[in-house]
Amino acid sequence: MKVFYTASYYGKEKYQKHYDWVRAAIEKTGVELVSPEKGNYLNLISEKEKKEIADPKKIHYEAIRRGIEWADSVIIEISNEDFQLGHEATLAIQAEKYVLCLSVHEDFSRKITNRFFKGAMYGELTVDEIVENFVKEAGKNLLSQRFNCFLSPSQIRYLGAVSQKVGVNKSEYLRRLIEADRKK
Repeated sequence: MKVFYTASYYGKEKYQKHYDWVRAAIEKTGVELVSPEKGNYLNLISEKEKKEIADPKKIHYEAIRRGIEWADSVIIEISNEDFQLGHEATLAIQAEKYVLCLSVHEDFSRKITNRFFKGAMYGELTVDEIVENFVKEAGKNLLSQRFNCFLSPSQIRYLGAVSQKVGVNKSEYLRRLIEADRKK
């Protein structure tokens, strides 16, 4: 599984040891990790593209955006709340990536309800277990199983029309029906 991990640049002075705990916990799970904290996130942009973009802040943001796009799931250390982290979490959720927001202050899942969002309050002694459980859960939910079925032409037309009306593709519409039925 591929994980993108990020944290607030503005919180580095105060929270760097916490950022390091989270990064180490992620690395223990054996996932493929890309992160500004690891320093390898800029590899997602070619040197040619970096020259075209030119502005270091825009290069940084584009690398983060691509990291979220690249990843199967995203982990964000959010103890130092900032607008950009919230935006990045939303980008990942909209892309239907599982997101874990960790804070030493509060569990954001008490405020935010979304099937792709998990939050947890952590400390040095709990971070490994929280991250490991998230990685396991996210891994179980990756779309890795292919299923073929036969439908009649009228069923295909109906599926196409209703999925277009909702604004998703046919496969996503079927997944949503299954998830809605599971919640009942």
